[in-house]
Parts: sequence; structure tokens; C-alpha cells
Amino acid sequence: MNVGFIGLGLMGASMAANLQAAGHALFVHDVRKAAAAPHLAAGAVWKDAPRAVAEAAEVVFTSLPGPPEVEQVAVGSEGLLHGVRAGSAIFDLSTNAPALVRRLDGLFAARGLTCSTPR
Repeated sequence: MNVGFIGLGLMGASMAANLQAAGHALFVHDVRKAAAAPHLAAGAVWKDAPRAVAEAAEVVFTSLPGPPEVEQVAVGSEGLLHGVRAGSAIFDLSTNAPALVRRLDGLFAARGLTCSTPR
């Protein structure tokens, strides 16, 4: 399966490594390309923006510091919203705010994408 991972800090790097070790093709992005070095050395593919990760992957995981970063990655000018395809899944593993999750759900739903979030 083609899996995307955005946010390769302390927690995200370990989760991404486990996905890669399980044999999934991994597409990665982080604000610091150096954070992706171990994954790239193991065969992951670097993508220059969250949008590009969404275009390449069937499933995308994000592990980000907080709501501002989640919002930027999700709906910024090169965010996931602009690249995700129908049938794909996005899992946010970040510490996030329920109000932002609900707002993002509405933005993705307006594009015909189904989200599973608490209302």
C-alpha cells in the first residue's frame, strides 16, 4: 500500500519507520528534510509538499506539534485538501483541537471527501 507520512519528529519518525518496515511504500514530508534522512535511506520517497504526499498515497498519517501546523498541512495552499483523492484516508495523530477537526471535516466534506470525525 502507498502510505504517506507528514511530520517526522520524535513520534512520527518511529511510526513511519514501522510502516516502512511492514513493507509499505512510504512517501514523506517534514518541514526539515533532514528529518526524513533515515526513511529516504531505507527507500522512502520525499515529497516537497503535503499536497504531493496526498497525490501519491492511499493513506496519509500526520504527526504534528499542534493545531496551527495541522491546519497548514491540511488546508494550506499546498495542503492535503488539494491533493487527496476520493477513497483515500487521512489520519491525524497530532495533539489537536476538536473545533479545528470539525472545521476541517466540513472543508473536506465540501469537496466530496468523507471524514470520520466527532460532531
